[in-house]
Amino acid sequence: MVERDDDTRPRCVIPAAGGSTRMGAWKPLLPWVGGTVCGAAVRSALDAGCRPIVVTGHRGDELESWLRDAFEPGDGVVAARNPRWEEGMLGSILVGAELASGDGFLVAPGDMPSIPAAAYRAVLGAVDRGVGAVFAARRGRLGHPVWIPRGCLSGMRALDRSARLREFLLAGPWTSAEVDSDDIFEDLDTYEEYERGRTAALGNGTA
Repeated sequence: MVERDDDTRPRCVIPAAGGSTRMGAWKPLLPWVGGTVCGAAVRSALDAGCRPIVVTGHRGDELESWLRDAFEPGDGVVAARNPRWEEGMLGSILVGAELASGDGFLVAPGDMPSIPAAAYRAVLGAVDRGVGAVFAARRGRLGHPVWIPRGCLSGMRALDRSARLREFLLAGPWTSAEVDSDDIFEDLDTYEEYERGRTAALGNGTA
C-alpha cells in the first residue's frame, strides 16, 4: 500500500474500524467468496476506478497486514488508523477524509461487500460541485456509496462523534443517482445477515 502523488482517481473512504459487537464475529476478514468481506468492498471500489482508503481501528494491525498481502502496491490501497474508533463511524470517515484529495470523496462501509462497481460510477457521474452530496438510490430509497463534497468537512468536524452523518448531509443540498441494485442497502450487522448475504452472493457468483 503506497502513496502515488500522480494518482488522480476519486478517493473512496471505507470505514472498517469497528468491533463488530452485533455480529458476534469480527466482520472485515470473514470469508466471502474470492476473499473476505472487507476485501470485496475494496475490490468493488477498485473496479469502479476509485482509490480506496480503508480506515482501521479494532484489530488494526491485523487488518492492515492483510491488506498489504491481499493487494498489489500498484492498486494504491491506503490504510488509515482511527485510534478513537470506539466513538463511531463518523470519526473514522473524518480520519479517511484527511487522506482524500480533490473536491470530495466517496464513502462505502467495509461491511457492504456486494455494492456493485456500477453504483460507484453512477454516483460519480451525478457529482455536480454546485449540488452537494450525492447518494446512490433505488426507487427513492437512499443507500451507499455516497459522495461527500470537501466543503462539508468543516461542518462534519463540528458534529458530535455519535451524530448520524446522513442527517447532516440531508440537511444541506443533495441529490441522488439511480442504481439498479438492492445491494446498495445490504450491510452485514448480524451473523444472520452475513449468512444470507453470502448465500445470495454465492448464488449470483459475486462473493
